[in-house]
Amino acid sequence: MNSTHTHHVALLGFNQVQLLDLIGPLEAFNVANEVTGQKVYKTNIISEYESFISDSHVRVLSDHLLSAKLLDEVRIDTLLIPGGSGTRLASTKAPITNWLRNHFDQINRVVTVCTGAFIMGDLPYLANKEVVTHWAFANQLQKTYPQLKVNHERLFIRQGKFYSSAGILSGIDLALNLIERDCGVNTAASVAKYLVTYLKRAGHQSQFSEPLKFQSVNNTHLERMHGWLMNNLSKNISVSELATQSFISSRQLNRLIKKHFNMSASKYIEHIKLEHSKIYLSKENVTIDAVSDRIGFDSAVSFRRSFKRKYGIAPSSYQMRFH
Repeated sequence: MNSTHTHHVALLGFNQVQLLDLIGPLEAFNVANEVTGQKVYKTNIISEYESFISDSHVRVLSDHLLSAKLLDEVRIDTLLIPGGSGTRLASTKAPITNWLRNHFDQINRVVTVCTGAFIMGDLPYLANKEVVTHWAFANQLQKTYPQLKVNHERLFIRQGKFYSSAGILSGIDLALNLIERDCGVNTAASVAKYLVTYLKRAGHQSQFSEPLKFQSVNNTHLERMHGWLMNNLSKNISVSELATQSFISSRQLNRLIKKHFNMSASKYIEHIKLEHSKIYLSKENVTIDAVSDRIGFDSAVSFRRSFKRKYGIAPSSYQMRFH
């Protein structure tokens, strides 16, 4: 983007919006103005209403109303649609989706953050295109809009002029990516530094999700299995040994784990070990070799390989985020 050109960003507001999805990218764009000393971005909040209330009960004022004549009054180069529980309400979605259908072609770039993808799901432009949303809503988005290709891992994705991000803080990740495209890497790096964040976060969103669902299944065999596994993480555990400790056969154990967790028993063992390795990696003065021993891997090499394959980031890089 030419440094003398002002890029107009409209951020969509609605009742029950996730406030950080809205404000995070907004601040990133405004910081770009500060670090460059130029008006590289002009931001406006648009909404169906003069004000709206976020999921956290904060009232936000709109700069412009969503209307058929809005684009005659306000220039929009980039439209950003945040997430929030309002995106799954038909009464909230309908007027926004109708407006988008009529004006999508007139906007150069459309961005969704988190569950903002639910508002875009019906648009013909997205048919058979890859999108991402918050990991907790990925399955719901796929079921609601089977014509989409929902990616469960990426922090953000670009498909033509449409960008989607996994949500909340990844909305800032995507905003930094857009700033880099518009203004160059030096400006984006300066914005990231000002915000005290990474210009490019490595890895996938699954590295940040909680493994609590693996502890909350109401099944006696699985509860026994999980309890024994947690007390024996430092061992090199086989599926047959875990089945024996659960008082069932290996076949039955595989069937139960597949039913409840959609993975094999061997993958379950690896998952639990790797999730707990992240806890150890967050502590000070612990080596990769020591973490590998604590979770029962044959070697630090195999641990590094498994960690990188699952989370898309090396354990040493993950560790650096805490120290």
